[in-house]
Amino acid sequence: MKIGEQIRQVRKAQGLTLRQVAQKVGLTPGAISQIECDRSNPSIGTLKAIADALGITMGSLFDTVHPAGSLVVHPSQRKVLSPRRGITYHLLTPDLNGRIEFILSEYQVGATTGGAHYTHPGEECGLVLQGRLELQVGDETFVLKTGDSIRFDCSVPHHLTNVGKSILRCIWAVSPPSF
Repeated sequence: MKIGEQIRQVRKAQGLTLRQVAQKVGLTPGAISQIECDRSNPSIGTLKAIADALGITMGSLFDTVHPAGSLVVHPSQRKVLSPRRGITYHLLTPDLNGRIEFILSEYQVGATTGGAHYTHPGEECGLVLQGRLELQVGDETFVLKTGDSIRFDCSVPHHLTNVGKSILRCIWAVSPPSF
């Protein structure tokens, strides 16, 4: 199921109108409708705001194929989310019930988490496996290349972009889980 369909299902199950969700998120009802119809490509920040407005995590929008109770996640069992064109997240932990989430992210050339910076509680550590990452954290901008790592406070507004000439692959650890 696509992200927009999942958002619509949750919204309707909660008895919320497009207008009510739009007011909570700060968008128009038409913009929410476009997202629900998968005609619009929301930024990570917008997707997080919608999830917050619905009282769910972004991780709940993952397609779930992982057997309950298992500690091991095989590649074919990873929960996958593509919140924007050119970005794919693979959840490497079995679920988001522990104290940390572990994610493999892939960004196509030029892909970005969106125009707006976003925040969430906790701390984040990242390792660039391949490519070049531009990460803005507050007023600072960092350019990381293959092998570089970073740690930062997620409550500081942040934003990332693949500024390389090939795919960007990163591993992220976030505590507490907020996806």
